[in-house]
Amino acid sequence: MALSDLAVYSEYAYTTMTEVLDQQINLFNAASNGMIQLGNFPHQGDFSDKVFFAKIDGLVRRRNAYGSGSVAEKNLSNLVDTMVKVAAGTPPVRMDKGQFNWIQQNPEVAGAVLGQQLAIETMADMLNTGIGVLVAAMIQEAEIYLDVSGNTAPDDLLTFQNQVSAVAKFGDASSRILGWVMHSKPMHDLMEKNVTNAERLFVFGTVNVMRDPFGRIMLMSDAPNLINTVPTPDKYHTLGLTSGALRIDQNGDYDANEEAVNGDENIKRTFQAEWSYEMGVKGFAWDKTNGGKSPTDAALMTSTNWDRVATSHKDLPGVILDTH
Repeated sequence: MALSDLAVYSEYAYTTMTEVLDQQINLFNAASNGMIQLGNFPHQGDFSDKVFFAKIDGLVRRRNAYGSGSVAEKNLSNLVDTMVKVAAGTPPVRMDKGQFNWIQQNPEVAGAVLGQQLAIETMADMLNTGIGVLVAAMIQEAEIYLDVSGNTAPDDLLTFQNQVSAVAKFGDASSRILGWVMHSKPMHDLMEKNVTNAERLFVFGTVNVMRDPFGRIMLMSDAPNLINTVPTPDKYHTLGLTSGALRIDQNGDYDANEEAVNGDENIKRTFQAEWSYEMGVKGFAWDKTNGGKSPTDAALMTSTNWDRVATSHKDLPGVILDTH
């Protein structure tokens, strides 16, 4: 095997990953109704700021046509919505040159297999992290949070009635809730008690997208951040989301390296890759001071690192419902 073969191997790992990931991102965005938006939009720097005008409360007043006197002024102010860059990568993966020589195997095969696995794991990482970020940001806002886990069984489980109560927190904006993100346990509780829905809109790895009887999307994923294991029994978070509730942008900075190491019985060769993506939550800004740069998972899942910037709770990502 020549060094040029290793370059081909690396290229196949990258191109296969990119092709598979791009295809599945497009399918996912369409199937999930845009609640969670995955994209390819490179961002520079550690953060991405979007400035917008804050809503002016009490902009319209009642005027006395026969009166006089001063009127308190209102200020037009700016708010900053901040996304944060998340760094990701692989551990070193042993792919010894001698292994390919021994079995007379084309390195392009290994590159394709690795690329496909990397695409699946990358998408899972983005979704799992994003779901955890949504929970962390949303659960601190009482206006959009409903906890029925303290109800008497079986009313402490996920039901359509509980979902309606959660959506009601959006009031006259309840139609903005496009669908649900939930763990398989409450999903099966819901289906057991109600109608069976065989319509499956999207399947990729462990992520499944279906539709409930009210027409809202139901995205089922056993994302670990949808479970709170501190109470007994476990508490499950179900998220009712609006369009663009979560935004995840790939930065297009994928880089990979192969390294050969001597001194062992056999020549070792490892493959390692790294990349980054931007994470943002609708109505919340990443706290640059408290959260910092290149955050860990613990920092990303810390509620106080996400500062609310939306004036109305109806401009937040949606509602969060807790059940057993």
